Amino acid sequence: MAKTKKRSNAPKDDAGETPWNRPISRRDFVKTGIAASGVAGAAVVVGGKGGLQALQVGTLPVTTVPADPFAPRLVTLNVNGTSTQVQVSPRTLLVDVLRDSMGLIATKKACNRMTCGSCTVLIDGQAIEACGYLAVRAAGHQIVTPEIATKDPVVNALQQAAPIADMGQCCYCNPGIIMAATPLLRQNTNPSVADVKAALSGNICRCGNYMHIINTVMLAAQNLRGGS
Repeated sequence: MAKTKKRSNAPKDDAGETPWNRPISRRDFVKTGIAASGVAGAAVVVGGKGGLQALQVGTLPVTTVPADPFAPRLVTLNVNGTSTQVQVSPRTLLVDVLRDSMGLIATKKACNRMTCGSCTVLIDGQAIEACGYLAVRAAGHQIVTPEIATKDPVVNALQQAAPIADMGQCCYCNPGIIMAATPLLRQNTNPSVADVKAALSGNICRCGNYMHIINTVMLAAQNLRGGS
């Protein structure tokens, strides 16, 4: 008995082959994969937290393109006790806002990698390298820069002691060192040399004037104690 050939209703191409018995080319494989991934991605976007929903191609909702996430925005920074509104990009560093937007150039910019301490400022009383701190993150916090010397007795004592103890040679690193030493002297006006070294461990003096820097902090501490 002759074997009956199974009939297929699938559409045939010019060669008389159906999609089921025709060899798959690389081009067909890539086109099929792209189409499948596009449909799957669309389903995920539409489903969201509520779970995936079955949608027909061409019925997806039209979504608007999101705003530029790096567009400048208005933020309020409290610097040295004064609140100031500035336009900043979310990726702008605090050191650039302080120097370029607010004119507070005592905060120095050197390594730009949080390794030398020249840009040190205080944020909520803690010494922070401003070259690694986003300006938008500083909104709502208390920022202190070297310009506060006339209002802050500790910063003022350090600045007054600097020329007496011959703290600097090029003096570029001095503002950052003064800011780094401020939290120490706020908590302890009778520090040891080891305490001073620990507080300034993140600051580099390219002139190598470290002994004079330590003497400056010790002299400022002595003056804060009343000269004893």
